[in-house]
Amino acid sequence: MQQTVRSLGVALAAGLLGFFTPHARAYVSRVVDYQPGVGYATEWATGAGFTNLAAVLGAPSSVTVDPDPQFGGTFAVDPFAPPYLSSQLLSLGAGGSLTVQLSRPALDDPANPFGMDFIVFGSAGFVITNGDFTGGGVTDGSLFGASTGLTRVEVSPDGTTFYELAPSLAPVFDTYFPTDGTGDVFRPMNPALGEQDFNGLGLSGLRERYAGSAGGTGYDLAWARDAAGNPVALDAVSYVRLSVLAGHAEVDALTVVPEPGSAVLLGLGLLGLGVARRRGVSVEGMRCLAINRARRAGGTLALQTLRDRRRPCVPREASGVRPVYRRFPVHGP
Repeated sequence: MQQTVRSLGVALAAGLLGFFTPHARAYVSRVVDYQPGVGYATEWATGAGFTNLAAVLGAPSSVTVDPDPQFGGTFAVDPFAPPYLSSQLLSLGAGGSLTVQLSRPALDDPANPFGMDFIVFGSAGFVITNGDFTGGGVTDGSLFGASTGLTRVEVSPDGTTFYELAPSLAPVFDTYFPTDGTGDVFRPMNPALGEQDFNGLGLSGLRERYAGSAGGTGYDLAWARDAAGNPVALDAVSYVRLSVLAGHAEVDALTVVPEPGSAVLLGLGLLGLGVARRRGVSVEGMRCLAINRARRAGGTLALQTLRDRRRPCVPREASGVRPVYRRFPVHGP
């Protein structure tokens, strides 16, 4: 019996650890609605629109495979060479919008890096200013291919009622920070960084400044406001709407920032399940032990609501120049 309980503990821990692996972390699972707007991107050679809904599903681009017989090839995505194909990007012109469902809810967790809860990836890239397009490029921090106007970001728990993220706090998407295909797409960038922080940097310097992140623009659910502009407390959202009010923008992907530190602690707690059983500690007690350890270590658990995270867990039984420069999307008037 003891061996069975130990095996059950190991199996539960392995299963939950697997749930929190990068493969279980969330992207866009479904496009609910898409309105391209006016002036969305078209292919330079064919005039075809960047309107492929599948482009925003799944992970951000890490490699560009260009079939063009003259300029094509396989190119790693980095901050100097962002994605640029219609198979990688969905374009929004003025008045356009994209509403998506996430494969797992984004949680409002202040413990996330910089407080960011989800990340939007676009098509912006750093301008090379030293003329070296063979691998030794240096930037002054300015961007090409970035959004040229105003954008709006809204979130919803149920896909019916949407709340705008405060425009004074929510940055324009498809600007900073250009995608690095070698980085962690679930790690937000430091939003305090700006153009001047990248001036004079080459690829290695940019990656050092990125600190392991894959870039993108981060958003905090705490910025949600109702129609009157009042703050709204949202524990989690499953839907995101991106709108372009003026100009244009491209979207590659959205990712959900996973809660930090809790998975390993939860797994370790469950690994002790067999021992706990022999010592008369319940499964519920072990759950609370893992939660409280996670909190002390600065992490949180998706098994709790935002309100639950603010107080100790008590067991319930106890308490009751690559081609990108030549072929980047062309926008209409």
